[in-house]
Amino acid sequence: MALVVEDYPDLGITRLSRWIFNCYLIRGDGACVVVDAGLPASPDDVAGVLAVLGGTVTAVIATHGHSDHVAGAPALVTETGASLHLPEATVGYLDGTQRPRTPALAKVAQIWPTLVSQPLDLTGLTGFVKGAQIAGYGGAKGMVGDGLRTARPLVDGQPLPGVPGWEILSVPGHTDDSTAFWHAGSATLISGDAVLSADGRAWFTPETVDDDLARSSERRLRALKVEHLLPGHGLPVHRRDVWAEVTCH
Repeated sequence: MALVVEDYPDLGITRLSRWIFNCYLIRGDGACVVVDAGLPASPDDVAGVLAVLGGTVTAVIATHGHSDHVAGAPALVTETGASLHLPEATVGYLDGTQRPRTPALAKVAQIWPTLVSQPLDLTGLTGFVKGAQIAGYGGAKGMVGDGLRTARPLVDGQPLPGVPGWEILSVPGHTDDSTAFWHAGSATLISGDAVLSADGRAWFTPETVDDDLARSSERRLRALKVEHLLPGHGLPVHRRDVWAEVTCH
């Protein structure tokens, strides 16, 4: 299966997907912010799409520091000269002031409905394996950070750099640095791995390092009137009230 590209012109967002790995381009006025360039192939994928749609990458951001969300970021930043922005806690992992926690394999196994929700893409699969050696955490080496050390922190409640109208939301639970991005004007939530999708519905992830934090983050997100859910893994969900039907497995 090849790269999947879905453009949502009313939202100013384009989704790039390989297997279950979603990367989003937030576009406006010639500028483009890339969210979750998680695979080594992400820079080439982004360049190919922007060659058609137009625009220049001005910022690269991530919802958390798992390697499948940041492994393509170092090369993309190098190639484009864009600024790099990671959640505040992720920056703490890089300077050694904090240590990342990652879900146990038993927790990862619980999200199998999302893992089988889209056709397998070999570039995505091999990129997931190789990415752990490039940047981020979750692999056997722990935090791999040399390519991320230029990152500036994304702080809860602050505007998202480079695009107007977006707010940074800290939503720990899946990981301690889990972050989402909210655009109230279009009722759009880029949820990272705090919310996945399965069976065409939103799914608050059971793949967690802290269930109490996850429940608190779920309450925070449910208070938002979301009409467009763009998850880190799984297909987007578009409906008048995304939380009206939430999947349970």
